[in-house]
Amino acid sequence: MREWRGWFVALLPLLAACSSTHPYLVTTENCFCEEFTYRDERANFTVEVAARYEVRERVTSIVELTFRNMGNDTLDLRQAFVKGTAKNVRYQFNNRFQPLPYVAVPPGESYTMVMEGGDTEIVADPWHKIAGEQVRIELRGLMMGLRRVDPVVITMVPRNPKLSS
Repeated sequence: MREWRGWFVALLPLLAACSSTHPYLVTTENCFCEEFTYRDERANFTVEVAARYEVRERVTSIVELTFRNMGNDTLDLRQAFVKGTAKNVRYQFNNRFQPLPYVAVPPGESYTMVMEGGDTEIVADPWHKIAGEQVRIELRGLMMGLRRVDPVVITMVPRNPKLSS
């Protein structure tokens, strides 16, 4: 019995490697980068974006947004909405605005939120959905003090390890 446990523990890193995640590349502003920082110079805040996906029986994605307030007013997310639109993957809230968390970010501070989603459609080979996929994240209704901020739009494409050499 002890020998079996030893082999199982030795195989754990190999099993974890089989279920690795892959990055999305942000294409906004011709970046093609795994991490991107949107800067609003007028309102003096940034949104840092990093996203990744995993393919098993279906595609699942995680998008991390970090709001950094460098201004003198509070960055208010309480009346804001986010919409994620995927070209190929059918997420539960695809192409529909959802409220952001009821959060106000004081000057000099930051707030990080994570969005997770999985394809609601099971297909024979989910890798086909990665080919030609494009995800667009849109933030609307952000406020800096009493001033409404322009919409933030981030576009991403998945890095497909099956196409890498």
